[in-house]
Amino acid sequence: MSKRTLPRLLQTPAVVLLLLWMLIPLGMTLYFSFIRYVLNSLRKPEWTVPSLSNWRGFGNYEYVLFHAKDFWFSIQNSLFIVVSILIFTVVLGLALAMLVNRSFPGRGLARVLLISPFFVMPAVNAVLWINMILDPVLGLNGLAVEGINELIRNLTDFPVLGAFFSMWPKFEAMSFRATQTSAYAVIMMVTWQWTPFAVLIFMTSLQSEDEQQKEAAILDGANPWSRFRNLTLPHLARPIAIVIMIQSIFHLSLYAEIEIVSRGNGNKNLPYLIGEFTSNNIGAASATGIFAVILANIVAIFLLRMVGKSLMD
Repeated sequence: MSKRTLPRLLQTPAVVLLLLWMLIPLGMTLYFSFIRYVLNSLRKPEWTVPSLSNWRGFGNYEYVLFHAKDFWFSIQNSLFIVVSILIFTVVLGLALAMLVNRSFPGRGLARVLLISPFFVMPAVNAVLWINMILDPVLGLNGLAVEGINELIRNLTDFPVLGAFFSMWPKFEAMSFRATQTSAYAVIMMVTWQWTPFAVLIFMTSLQSEDEQQKEAAILDGANPWSRFRNLTLPHLARPIAIVIMIQSIFHLSLYAEIEIVSRGNGNKNLPYLIGEFTSNNIGAASATGIFAVILANIVAIFLLRMVGKSLMD
């Protein structure tokens, strides 16, 4: 037996199990997407059984593309949420990583506190944010707005400035459960949870930055922004690409935050739309799932190309 044959034989059970674990659900989803499969159909009881006799062809795909009112909105909203989270987590992650990379008393404790939000469960994170922080009545959002209004009311008693502050309108706390603002709530809470992940990756990468180059740049008169743009940022190109790729994979499948914040009221992504379809129309849900797989692969190919280019530079 050759040296290559034995390792391949030992790897075969794990590879086969992994393929079955991936291909069987994908195959079932693809099969359901081509048939009429409705869990509750009094008019057509035969549709409640996943049978080839209910073959529909591309009818489910046509329904999802042209007749499902929230399909294109869910794609647009998915991309909006993912891109917004990526921008905020990368920018905040870079800023915080640069801060905690400096030596100061209590740096170890600060690092632990920065990383801790990443270990909060998504559902718990969403409940805490929407009730304790963003609630317009009992949350910090409402308390902060009420504090500002109270301050303005007190300033109106001043003899000179009172007339000026009396013209100010009364501020109203924003409700983040509304249709127009619920996506912003999801972006904020997920950014808070995933920024520590970016901080951890960037902070680890900064430990390997060449200090001699930085000292030479300081001697040459380079200012802090020039050193960051020409030395630190190119050094972090690979970690940034990896953070973007990993987070995109996870954020394309957000569900708990949207369910808790708005119940999908004007704020849906593809996983949430699939969840709505699965309550009855399994065929449409499966077709939407295939579209989600295609979208995820398009994003993955784009990000892998970006990561590959970064690794080759």
